[in-house]
Amino acid sequence: MLKTLIKTVVLLSLTATMAFGLQTLRFNVTEGNGSDAFNGIIEVDLEDIEFTPKDIHPRVDTFYRKFYEPKLTDKGEPNPKYDPNFEMNLDNLGFITISSEPRMRELLLKAPQLGGFAPLNYLIYKRKNENKTYVGNVTAEAALAITKTTDPEVVKEFTAMIDDLNAVTDEGMGGEVIYREVDKLPEDTMMNFDLPIERGEDIAETMIEFQEEFEALFEQNNYIIAGFRDFGTYYEEEEMEFDRYDAYFVYSLCHFKFSYTIFNLGQNPEAGAFAPCSMYMYLEKGSSTLKIGMPNVTNWIKIANVTDPKMIKAIQDMDKKITSLMLELGAVEK
Repeated sequence: MLKTLIKTVVLLSLTATMAFGLQTLRFNVTEGNGSDAFNGIIEVDLEDIEFTPKDIHPRVDTFYRKFYEPKLTDKGEPNPKYDPNFEMNLDNLGFITISSEPRMRELLLKAPQLGGFAPLNYLIYKRKNENKTYVGNVTAEAALAITKTTDPEVVKEFTAMIDDLNAVTDEGMGGEVIYREVDKLPEDTMMNFDLPIERGEDIAETMIEFQEEFEALFEQNNYIIAGFRDFGTYYEEEEMEFDRYDAYFVYSLCHFKFSYTIFNLGQNPEAGAFAPCSMYMYLEKGSSTLKIGMPNVTNWIKIANVTDPKMIKAIQDMDKKITSLMLELGAVEK
């Protein structure tokens, strides 16, 4: 249960920024290894604010080491994933997708684009060369700006929900609060697609067939389906009104080599607040067009202050690759 929160919140920027910039990432920073405190939040405290953790991916850093460090496999054969430039720059990296289905219902009915941050990614990381643990997420301010959500009631309720998450984080971690700020976001922050579908007699069956095709194509191209949230089915089972849509679901997408490149080799773990990427898909009642959207990966460049040309190219190429796969599925870029 939440206790009374009595803390001095110190507002800092992770990089040199303008005085009145957009706050994009929020972290609670503690000395030493904060894993136990973080696990306590995940296991107990999130329930108090109706957040459900799902698709928990702890200690991703250990998998980087397992995949890319050994020259030989366990069978003594050359490791095809071996990276001669391997260097472990992280002591901890964990991604947890969290969402409050009850609190998101009215928001998604009014602003379906908020599926780009539903689920929200809850991040923990610790750099090897720094004895500090960072726990945090994308700010409400940034999520609303990226998705271009302006409805006053939606802004108010979404912000209150993220404020509750921040309070739980601060209570559980007990550290210093810092923000990353940018002067402004890129002009193009979202990728959007329309996918014509043949509804058929059973729309649920049509959606399942599409999901199978989508998952197969992305997995063939080395993406991991790191999570899946079916908001439409959840609300139907809970007998909660969601009649605007025939279907509404969100995929959490991850590309393991890409994440290893950006978060470990590129030493930009704070960009993990966007990982895995949330791609939302919805079909409005009676429609024959599946609407699809996702925050652009290129948002990371400015928000995480990525300056290495190789890392910038990798990020830009990721957006291009996702777009090409959606076009292959028959989607039309909007």
